[in-house]
Amino acid sequence: MKRMTLDEAFKPTSRMITPEGYLCVRGVAATTGVYQYVSTELDLPGPARIINVYRPPGEVFAADSMSTYAHKDVTNDHPDDLVDSTTFKEVSVGHVRGVEQDGQTLVVDLIIKEQGAIDDIQSGKSELSPGYEAEYVEAPGIAPDGTPYEFEQRDIHINHVAVVDAARAGKVARIFDHKPKGVPMAQRKVFLDSKKSRSIILDEDAATVVEEAISALEGVAEEAEKRADEAEAKADELSDKLEESVKATTDAAIGLRVKATLDTITQAAKVVKSFDAKGLVSPLEIKRAAMAQLKPTRDWASKSEAYVLASFDAAADEAEEKEEEEEDDDKKPTNDSLKRFADDAAKRGTKGTFDGTKAYNAFLRGEQ
Repeated sequence: MKRMTLDEAFKPTSRMITPEGYLCVRGVAATTGVYQYVSTELDLPGPARIINVYRPPGEVFAADSMSTYAHKDVTNDHPDDLVDSTTFKEVSVGHVRGVEQDGQTLVVDLIIKEQGAIDDIQSGKSELSPGYEAEYVEAPGIAPDGTPYEFEQRDIHINHVAVVDAARAGKVARIFDHKPKGVPMAQRKVFLDSKKSRSIILDEDAATVVEEAISALEGVAEEAEKRADEAEAKADELSDKLEESVKATTDAAIGLRVKATLDTITQAAKVVKSFDAKGLVSPLEIKRAAMAQLKPTRDWASKSEAYVLASFDAAADEAEEKEEEEEDDDKKPTNDSLKRFADDAAKRGTKGTFDGTKAYNAFLRGEQ
């Protein structure tokens, strides 16, 4: 039997309080056999699933592995990461004093120094769970008890031992108790809310069921809260985008409507010289009013939109053509006058000059 003990101050079936108030206890930290892990813990690809991992006696009780228990920190629950020199002050509640093999289990000798952890243990928090580094080798097989497995755990190096409510190794991995046979194991205090303001004392099995149920409900609540927060953030984002879009669309639409109204008033003023658009905003009503002034004998109020638009467009085209003709008529006297001037100049033997502009301008500026 492999054994390494640093201090054999008390028997495995007892608890002892030192003069300083420290709690000395012993308990099972690990066993051989098949352990269950989630695939994500082993960094395996694909969806999360349960993986059976075999811990052979040759690895669990290897001298190199057992020697790594010595002086390692004891923690109250597992910390977020492995314990090292930068974190032990925050997470350590004691340390491992020794370790020995007992059949198919490893027994550790612990001293707990932090009062909160001591109170938890005395209240029933008693299972032990090592935190360690190990190599996981894909080697499918059947354990001696007939359980199939996919991986083997090798080269185990202990980092810390945690006092937990429920160990992976099961209820066998627990602190020893001095209570006589026939008396139930220490009961556990179960907190019913996150603030630890309400608690009840239950036996081990009932406590496990209640804690698992609370944990599941907390997980559902956290997931629901997370989804609600994400939905609210998404709704806020969409609301902001919609508001910006509506504003941009509204501004553009208003600009187009104003331009359409002004253009229609300009056209109506050509169709009817004395047209007054006061109080009119809609391009259709402006056109209807212009046609009513242009041709007052018709009942324009009863005419359809298509009829009014077609009539107005025809009248606008006619007005534009008339305006162009008037411009040509205005230009004709000037063109005739210029032609007569040119004819007279030709009779007198004079001709036009095109090279005196710069000299003439210089003269006007008083330049030499």
